[in-house]
Amino acid sequence: MFRPIPKATLFRRIPYRLITSVVLILALVVTVILLMSLERDKLLLQGFTQHQAVPTELFQALWQSRHDLIGITLLVFLVSAIGMAALITFLHYDNTRRTLEEVKGLARNILESIPTGVLTINRDGQVTAVNPSAVATLKRSAEELLGHSYEQMFLQGDTIRLVLDGALHNNHHVDHHDMPYRAGDETRTIRLATADLTGDEGRPVGIIMLLKDVTALLALERRVLVAEKLSALHTLSAGVAHELRNPLSAMDLNLHLLDETLKERGELEQDVAHYLQVVNAECRRLSVILDNFMRFARPTSVGLHEMDLGRVIAHLMALMQFEAQERKIKLEDRIEEELPPVFGDETQISQVLVNVLVNAFQAMPDGGRCSIITQVQRNADVCWVEVVVSDTGIGIKQEDLLHLFEPFHTTKTNGTGLGLAIAYRIMQDHGGTIRVSSVLGSGTTVVVQLPVAADSLQKLGVGA
Repeated sequence: MFRPIPKATLFRRIPYRLITSVVLILALVVTVILLMSLERDKLLLQGFTQHQAVPTELFQALWQSRHDLIGITLLVFLVSAIGMAALITFLHYDNTRRTLEEVKGLARNILESIPTGVLTINRDGQVTAVNPSAVATLKRSAEELLGHSYEQMFLQGDTIRLVLDGALHNNHHVDHHDMPYRAGDETRTIRLATADLTGDEGRPVGIIMLLKDVTALLALERRVLVAEKLSALHTLSAGVAHELRNPLSAMDLNLHLLDETLKERGELEQDVAHYLQVVNAECRRLSVILDNFMRFARPTSVGLHEMDLGRVIAHLMALMQFEAQERKIKLEDRIEEELPPVFGDETQISQVLVNVLVNAFQAMPDGGRCSIITQVQRNADVCWVEVVVSDTGIGIKQEDLLHLFEPFHTTKTNGTGLGLAIAYRIMQDHGGTIRVSSVLGSGTTVVVQLPVAADSLQKLGVGA
């Protein structure tokens, strides 16, 4: 809030010290004039009385002199009063102007400094004010915004235009409403809020819109939510997997014994044998699910050390090449030369990348292209190696992306929903990240980030 300006009354605006000083000076001047005039008249009368009688015209002249003196005194007071009034008015104007400039400067500094975008629009739909945060969020220059109608800047159907139309024409305001906004080639999430902008008389003169890019914030919130869910499920998963392991092992053993007994007695008919095969297959499937369950609940110890990520990727490319050919998928890679060593466990990183590649293959049932690209990202005192896996598959729905790393969430018919949850847990243990972006019908991109080994940072010139 701005510092409130106290209400100044008429008497409070008057500079008493200045007036008192001027009045005292005027009184002193008038007193001196009167004394000098009286002394002059006295000397004049004494001169006449010593030699001859005082003529009548002299008294009239003295009386006229008194009138003139009184007139001069009143004129001096009048001119002084006008001068004081002008001086007081000037001082008040100068003080008001300086206060106004301070308030305007403070408002301008606040508007330019706040991290939230601010956009004001008058009743005619023209943008009257915009701050740097709004310019950065909207990816438009201030020259494009100021003085122009929002209907010219935002196309019909644009999310921001819909909000502004509702606020300006229908008095329908939003508060902390998250909406997608396309800025250039990417779609961001912007949090909007609108309110009436009132003038000095309290009447609406337009609207004010607050906007903030919360794409990174929402992504962080989702990661925190997933991490909390994973942490809460660790203990429960370990207990459930342990309790199910024993009866499942007993079932598998007894089914094997039953199969052998029936074969010895010669009573194993074809349909019974089929039923036993189905049960055995489902038991093995349950065993695999429990293995993943245990791996999710209690991941194996991580042996972090310097590893050659390029060599790991080359090994995976050779391993997955045959399956890619069978699925009519073109598998290609682009590995940077002299890729710095990363800090991690080869077995678990291979598990993450294999999981990502298998998901990419399954997303392209009619064939396509899958690429693996590595690149080094430097940021101040941190250095990462990114592995970007892109496919041209069917893509993922936006609502499914929000729950992609949650345990047991899957869109596959025979999926367990633990593959990406385990990959997420592994990347957490490595101090890295895994991100997924997708466009339905166009493909999916998975970015795996791993920290560069400490011994390689000095060679790269990071943190020096």
